[in-house]
Amino acid sequence: MPELQKLNEQLAAAEPREILDWAIRSFPYQTAMTSSFQASGIVLIHMLRTMSFDFPIFFIDTGYHFPETIEYKNRLVREWKLNVHTIVPVMSKTEQNRVHGPRLFEHNPDLCCRLNKVEPLDALQRELELKGWISALRRDQAETRKGLKPVMKDSHGVLRIHPLINWDRRNIWAYIDAHGLPTNPLYDQGYASIGCFPPCCTSKSEPGSDERSGRWAGKGKVECGLHSHLKNEN
Repeated sequence: MPELQKLNEQLAAAEPREILDWAIRSFPYQTAMTSSFQASGIVLIHMLRTMSFDFPIFFIDTGYHFPETIEYKNRLVREWKLNVHTIVPVMSKTEQNRVHGPRLFEHNPDLCCRLNKVEPLDALQRELELKGWISALRRDQAETRKGLKPVMKDSHGVLRIHPLINWDRRNIWAYIDAHGLPTNPLYDQGYASIGCFPPCCTSKSEPGSDERSGRWAGKGKVECGLHSHLKNEN
């Protein structure tokens, strides 16, 4: 039985803290987290603060984030004393506009995501050569995520670790309420999943729809590409 398959069987019913503990113990100082400071990510960050001092968190600043998101992220960095590192696209917005034309997010959203999110993370992975990356993906967020496993490999052979794999939206908000965690004020305005500001890729979701239904609405796109090449076998 492949090693990764066996590991996923062992972690299949694990709680988030169990998976986080496994990651931290298995790869000390060789694991980091990426976060866009949405609700699920805040839950993981809150857990990690009690488990690992100064855990590294990477925030991809696409240059298109809502001002509320940046302000909220800065507030948590300051109040929680987080070890957050911001990474930015290699190609500036000026250069993107010159090469690909203005409003790339409208006429080629896949390329926009690749330039502003996927390539910056790829470059960082090559530079740091970490063994594990923690993210807050959940199976219930969208159809594209129903097949996620607790631990998967990306195209670089790096382990992607999903501690919240068995939680749903109700679990996330119950944890937030129980611990009195601050959240991005955009949730109170009707956004269920928060990425880049309109008209880039974020709009308000209809009641009863899946969590990511407001992302790239009408563009036939549901993922940015950061998690599109994951494997669950060695």
